[in-house]
Amino acid sequence: MVKQLTRTAARVYGALTALGDGTQDVLEKLLPFFEPLLRPRQGERLNLDAFAKQVRDTYKWNFNVDIVEVFIPRLVETGWLTRDDPNVDQLPCTITLPDEIIPSETESSINKTLRQIAQQFKTFAESLSPLTALPVDVEEFEDILIEWLLYVEAFSEKNMDFRISTREDDSGTLRQVVYVPNITSLTEEQKFLCARFVQHAINTDQATAEVLARIASIGLLTEVIQDFVKPNTPVEASNLVVYLDAPVALEYLGVSGIAAYENTKLIIEELKRIGVHTRIFGQSIEEIKRSLHAVLQNPRPTGPTATSMARGEVLREFVIAVSQDPEPYLKKLGVTVQHRSLDQYPNEHQYFDDSQRDDIYAALNFQQNLLAREHDTDLATLVMRQRRGRGDRDLFKTRFLAVTRNGLLAQVVRRRCVEMGVIFPTHIPPIIHRRVLSAAMWLRTGLGADVLEVPKHMLMASCEHVLAIRPGVVEAVRKFTEALGDEHKVRQLDLLVSTDRSTQMLMDKTLGATSVVNEENVSQLFEEMLQPHLEEERKEKKKAVEAEREKGMRKLDQAKNKLRASQAAQIEVSEKLQKYSQEDKETISALCRDVEYALRKNRNIRRVLGGVFALTFALPVVIASSTWPTWASLVLAAVLGYLTITGNKIMGTSTSSNKAESKLHEFAKARGLSSKLSRFNIAWNGVKFIVSDVFPINSSGSR
Repeated sequence: MVKQLTRTAARVYGALTALGDGTQDVLEKLLPFFEPLLRPRQGERLNLDAFAKQVRDTYKWNFNVDIVEVFIPRLVETGWLTRDDPNVDQLPCTITLPDEIIPSETESSINKTLRQIAQQFKTFAESLSPLTALPVDVEEFEDILIEWLLYVEAFSEKNMDFRISTREDDSGTLRQVVYVPNITSLTEEQKFLCARFVQHAINTDQATAEVLARIASIGLLTEVIQDFVKPNTPVEASNLVVYLDAPVALEYLGVSGIAAYENTKLIIEELKRIGVHTRIFGQSIEEIKRSLHAVLQNPRPTGPTATSMARGEVLREFVIAVSQDPEPYLKKLGVTVQHRSLDQYPNEHQYFDDSQRDDIYAALNFQQNLLAREHDTDLATLVMRQRRGRGDRDLFKTRFLAVTRNGLLAQVVRRRCVEMGVIFPTHIPPIIHRRVLSAAMWLRTGLGADVLEVPKHMLMASCEHVLAIRPGVVEAVRKFTEALGDEHKVRQLDLLVSTDRSTQMLMDKTLGATSVVNEENVSQLFEEMLQPHLEEERKEKKKAVEAEREKGMRKLDQAKNKLRASQAAQIEVSEKLQKYSQEDKETISALCRDVEYALRKNRNIRRVLGGVFALTFALPVVIASSTWPTWASLVLAAVLGYLTITGNKIMGTSTSSNKAESKLHEFAKARGLSSKLSRFNIAWNGVKFIVSDVFPINSSGSR
């Protein structure tokens, strides 16, 4: 059946791509499931009873003759059935399937996609390296994944049978054991493996997650035909009152994990949008307190709350606060708390009296916890009394109902209420499974069948539930660890099971199967549970080294930046100094030019005076008549004039270096330039000053 289920699911998946446009028949999408059942009976008359039984046995659906009749017009329209009398819209009909149903292009593409996902599944499963055997062929991985997706959270309210037996536990005490048959052919290890892969895909690959969510939505579609009288018309408003069972309320409070919270929140928020009131009984409040106290007081807690605390999704302090008083937190979420006892409202007792309540209590004998059994019985009783004998086949017209996560509870209550005659078989029972509510909300409200948020959140919550810490596995490891006689390891085990990484490793290696743990591999399991911590320690050390390296690199970068800034500042200062030095040099050069001009003027004056003296001594030659004085004066004048013109000390025409420097300093002092003058080396060459820097400035800014 499984391989055929895979091929059928691919065809339904292809049909679902067009679902949600308002023109599609939801039930028509499920016809491919019937083709493999009709094929062996080609050419035969359709036997309604035999066909309904075949569907029940194959798919575990609530299928009867009435539902077959609902599908007959659709099967006739597709040509899979032919009426013996075309003019009469009645039975009998003959099975006339076409020789071959050629897969469409969409179906071929889907088959290819499913095979690729199956290969991813196989690779992922092998990377976990569990201690139990894995399938070999990729086709088998594809089969078990499809089957799990179709039946995730599935149960059959009418057809699920369970047995109660008595056996001794490890301590020798006789205890009742409830055996619930598997709806699917999958083992617990295969279910765990599927949930682990789906969770990984949803968190890492959106494209794969969408495909998986759409396949899971096929399972929600099958809820439509669990009872053919369930309406499938849209609903925009309802006066329904929905009571939350304790586990559902825990999910909405957020103490059972993020995925469970998102899944429940999506449905409850949509209920509120169409006017549905959400409430919780005081008995469920007490159940919440008991459940959370049990988790907080257990040194090795298991279950969704323990898992979410280990993962760090919820703080222990918040769980403690909720366990002390859940009411304010529920009221903040819009859930009204109704404290109602069984003694109140005697006028309602006639609709569900104490004897009927006792019948429900007796029927819930699978529930070993007496307080939980009392709570579940009260939940069904209070809902039935508020209905006051009214029932309806439409979930949104039942006025009052309770939603639970326990499929077995919903099944037993429904069956017993029908047997007592307090509801009709077609009516909605007082307690329904969350999956039924999800299907109704998905197909009949504004969420729409083309929106995959409902099946996606359902998948995530189901994965979280399947992957939760299993008490049996933890106890098995503890038992074999204690047998080793090492108290230190026992204490370490208590610490390890409180951390998400270690418990996830334990569950991955055992695939959640208690039978995998034995005295030969318990040491290996213990080491595997330590590995995440050792790996974390290595990562922390590596992280510390990287942090120090980054810190050193930052210091080096800061030093480099500081050096570059210093060099830039030096260059800037050097450029400014050079600019100022050039300006000072120009100022001193101008001063030197002024002094040169003054000295040159002085020399010219001396030259003029020398010429005057020469002429003075030369005049007697011109005006006097005596001979020797004249010639003597002429000779003396000529000598003095020559000496003066040539720079003779008697009346020199040149300027000495000392005199030039003295004159320069005199001018500098008069103009307040003495300090600037001292910065330059100035040399006198007899005619002009030569100005040079005392300390030449390097434009590169280096020392």
